Amino acid sequence: MEAATTGRTALTGRVGPASPAEGWSYETTRILAEAFEDLDTGRTLNFLDAGPVEPQTIEFLSRYRCRLHVADFFGFSFPARGGDPVAEFFDSADGVRFDVCFLWDFLNYPDDAAFAKFVKTLAGHVHEKTRLYAIGAYSAQLPLKAYRYALADGGKLAIRPVGGFVPRSRSRNDVVKAMRRYMVQRSALRPDNRLELLLRTARNSWA
Repeated sequence: MEAATTGRTALTGRVGPASPAEGWSYETTRILAEAFEDLDTGRTLNFLDAGPVEPQTIEFLSRYRCRLHVADFFGFSFPARGGDPVAEFFDSADGVRFDVCFLWDFLNYPDDAAFAKFVKTLAGHVHEKTRLYAIGAYSAQLPLKAYRYALADGGKLAIRPVGGFVPRSRSRNDVVKAMRRYMVQRSALRPDNRLELLLRTARNSWA
């Protein structure tokens, strides 16, 4: 795996296997495994991690020939003050089209205007087979706890509570309405009002 230097968090060298960390738990997930199905492993893949990247994720992705682009979107303020860090990240990834985007629960952080801008900007960095993995809310009327997420394995998700709740709970319908270029391929209800989502670029968006 190559470390990409795009974004505010640059990986500097290989990180070794993650030691068991206090507070992490693990959930088996078929949806996350589907994000890796039928990838073109004959070329260098581009993965996007919304950040902050975890050692478990790096260790798992090291089995692929890939570049990991770390955005650390969660460190950004919405709306941004004195600039647009999301646009800056994508500008630094000029020409890159991601094969899989691990957005985690980032979709529940920006306000509606910033979310719409993010979706528009992301459109220039996907292709007809891009997959987006995200966590939404089963019910927008219920609070959604804030977690850190990582790839423990292709079929296993690592989660750790960070305290508090996300700024807004976005349901599947909210995501579909805001991200019309994508379709929900699979979804699954998890504990604490979490809704696991796998989105794919819609065929008609490339017609």
